[in-house]
Amino acid sequence: MQAAKHEHWSSGFTFLLAAVGSAVGLGNIWRFPYVVAENGGGAFVLIYLAIVVIIGIPLLMSELMIGRSSQKPPLAAMQSFGGSKAQKLWNAVGWSYLLVPMGILTFYSVVAGWTLDYALGMGIGTFNNLEDGASASMFQELLASPVKLIFWMTLSIGITVGIVARGLKSGLEQTVKILMPALFVILVILVLYASITGDFARSFAFMFEPDFSKITPELVLMAAGQAFFSLSLGSGAIMVYGSYLTRDISIPKMAVGVAFADTGVALLAGFAIFPIVFAFGVDHASGPGLVFVTLPIVFNDMGGIGQIFGVLFFMLLAFAAITSTISLLEPMVAQLSEEGRFKRARAAVYCGAVLWTVGVFVALSNNILKDVHPLGFLPLFEGKTIEGVIEFLSANVFMLLNGLLVSIFVGWSVKRSVTLEEMGLGDSMLFKIWFLLVRFVVPLGVGFIFYDVVL
Repeated sequence: MQAAKHEHWSSGFTFLLAAVGSAVGLGNIWRFPYVVAENGGGAFVLIYLAIVVIIGIPLLMSELMIGRSSQKPPLAAMQSFGGSKAQKLWNAVGWSYLLVPMGILTFYSVVAGWTLDYALGMGIGTFNNLEDGASASMFQELLASPVKLIFWMTLSIGITVGIVARGLKSGLEQTVKILMPALFVILVILVLYASITGDFARSFAFMFEPDFSKITPELVLMAAGQAFFSLSLGSGAIMVYGSYLTRDISIPKMAVGVAFADTGVALLAGFAIFPIVFAFGVDHASGPGLVFVTLPIVFNDMGGIGQIFGVLFFMLLAFAAITSTISLLEPMVAQLSEEGRFKRARAAVYCGAVLWTVGVFVALSNNILKDVHPLGFLPLFEGKTIEGVIEFLSANVFMLLNGLLVSIFVGWSVKRSVTLEEMGLGDSMLFKIWFLLVRFVVPLGVGFIFYDVVL
């Protein structure tokens, strides 16, 4: 079968929407607010912003450079820089950039299903007139239902496969042109509402007045991990999206734009949630339940308008989830279709089938298989379910390892002439700063995070 033609984004702005959509996900809107709350507020935000600049942007530029220079998906991209003595290692990194997003998708699709369930529930009034403890019970009932979890996971995967199967122009571009503006509009509406009805002043102080006594090595590591995962680094999404860039688009400008927009969404999410949480006297450090357990109670207490904003909020979560899932499926589908093994639509369906099969076991690990601990004999995986093992290996091990190795690859293996040409900065001070960061600072920083998380 003839290999599929490699497509390109219609414009730099469209790429920016897609890349931001990949980066903006549940990690920004669901995870960021409660992680900030649990880790010192302003002190965490300060360190987080510093790490985005020092580690995040250089790695974004590196992954975009590999993709754009090769004009190929991750595995083929790493193979195209042949000639290195460590080529077998770089080929393995290419495979990791294909398999890691598939691993992430197996549990991310389940969580995406939660957002679809809650958006519908808010719309039909399921969360109206909640009694004490009802919100927590309803969330546990969702997790305990194999039928519900598999149904919503199937719908999430089906939407993702349908979009990716249509290709770059008809699928990804058209989707992000609709979903990303809608996401930003909904988020701004929620922030405006929270600023009027909630305790905005306290929220601003909480997020931007750092207590430096709270800065600890653990806080730095948490902030680094959040920045790394939030920007989709090491997942293959940014690299494959970079392969669709034309030569006239500036990689440094796009990387800065993605980092700025992604961080902006995370901060806006905080301003959408914290003012309402503070105004209603909710424990802001209540962990993951801040969204799925606590906020339905808050929306219920608002009365009729609370239902409207509850629907908007969970639609926002669902949009963020879908823009991320399509970017995670794209690397493998692009690899299979562009090397000529399958047509794009068939490759998307086959990948979706594999995801669904593994995803069933992930979904069931919340209920029927909750007592199954595949690697429980190892101290690192003690007590972890099937979902916990896949999530830990994909998100906490291989994403970090991918980022570490790619920084070494770009800094030490790729010819300097190639990086000079792709960055378009000339042999300027900006280029030298980026090269210094990607050669030394990023490997050391990510290596330290990786060592702490795994060992």
